[in-house]
Amino acid sequence: MKKILALLLVAGLLFTLCACGNKTEEPTTTEIVEQSATETATEAAGTDESTSAAPAESTSAAPGESTTAAPDATTEAASETTTEAAAKKPETKEEIVEYFNKASNNIKTSAKSVTRNYSKISLAGSTQLPGWVNTVARVVGGADKFIDDQLSKNSKGSETFTGSQIKSTYPVEGESYASKLTPADVQSATCTEENGKYTITIVTVRDATSQNAKHGAGHAPKAFNTPLPDVINENVPGFAKNMIGGTAAMEYPSSTFKIVVDAKTGNVESATSDLYWTIHFGSDTTLPFRTQDSWTIKY
Repeated sequence: MKKILALLLVAGLLFTLCACGNKTEEPTTTEIVEQSATETATEAAGTDESTSAAPAESTSAAPGESTTAAPDATTEAASETTTEAAAKKPETKEEIVEYFNKASNNIKTSAKSVTRNYSKISLAGSTQLPGWVNTVARVVGGADKFIDDQLSKNSKGSETFTGSQIKSTYPVEGESYASKLTPADVQSATCTEENGKYTITIVTVRDATSQNAKHGAGHAPKAFNTPLPDVINENVPGFAKNMIGGTAAMEYPSSTFKIVVDAKTGNVESATSDLYWTIHFGSDTTLPFRTQDSWTIKY
């Protein structure tokens, strides 16, 4: 009986074990999808050079006429164009994903503090468990109720992170980047503007079941704090793994990430992520979960 209850507890605490057992590793890449300040300065210099008007030829003004030269229309037009380009709201999927990456990655390098307002964990549907497990689980009100209760107890409240803690906790946890999404990873991308703020909503493409899910690969693992199969396998006791039906494989259904950005500075002020993730143990065990996180960022 203890082993059976332990099995149910393992299922209910998988997320917690995953989070506790996930070692912070050095990032495998230092690529950050953003334009460097040097590139920006170079482009700006190029614009100034290409739009500078040639010196005006000296001419004699007729008596009574002003000799003051009119403003350089070409330079003014170029200045207006540069300003408009800098403030232009991203419209296409490609533009929105690029903007999302740049703004999100800036959190890891520039934010002074990141507050996780909450992290809520719950079942995202009915579990599929071996019949004998469901039979025994009736003593605790059913497997789904038991697991959901355990997950609720392990949801987290407000906590503020600074310095290296931001890299360790803000998505993608333990990595130098916050997003490596490409348009091909995104099912839909929208950007709305109100009161000087952009609200960008990204919905990822579903990731099929795999035992090899890694940060920075697939779709959702490029922008979310996704539980990974290796970490789960490391933390599930051997006897429970055998009783459940084998090693873990992960599936990530379409998930949503939303950020609110100050349009003037490009700084992310708040973010919410709604991640769906499903653990498969063999063909008999399926555990669907949902993690909802809310973040506030200060610079």
